[in-house]
Parts: sequence; structure tokens; C-alpha cells
Amino acid sequence: MVPRQQFINKIRELGYTHKDETKRVQIWRKQGATHFLTVKKGSTLEEGYVTIALRQAGLGEEAIKQFIACAKS
Repeated sequence: MVPRQQFINKIRELGYTHKDETKRVQIWRKQGATHFLTVKKGSTLEEGYVTIALRQAGLGEEAIKQFIACAKS
């Protein structure tokens, strides 16, 4: 499990800004583009979700593995 705040910090580095939120998720949109990510409001996120979301955001496989390893420790 990856702490939610660390994931949010990472997507901020990648150019995403908080756009909106619903009862269960926050919506983050990439500046100058139409791509968006939904982030659950829980305290931790599953590794599978984090991997898929960062891959869609344009991060390479090695960078994703490194981020998850650092976030878990």
C-alpha cells in the first residue's frame, strides 16, 4: 500500500492540479491537457492503482517501481 499523500505529491510533480472532488474521490487534471486522474480519499492506495495511474501519466516502468519502493519504506 502506498500513502495517498506521497502519491499526490508525485502527480503534482508531473503537472497535475486538483480540479474537483466527489464523495469518495478527488479529481486531478493535467495542466494544459484533458487527461485526469481520480484519487480515492482513503489514507493508502493499492500498488496496482498507483502503477496504472503513473503509467498513464507518462512515467516509465523503472521510475514507477522506484517510487513505489521508496513510498513503501
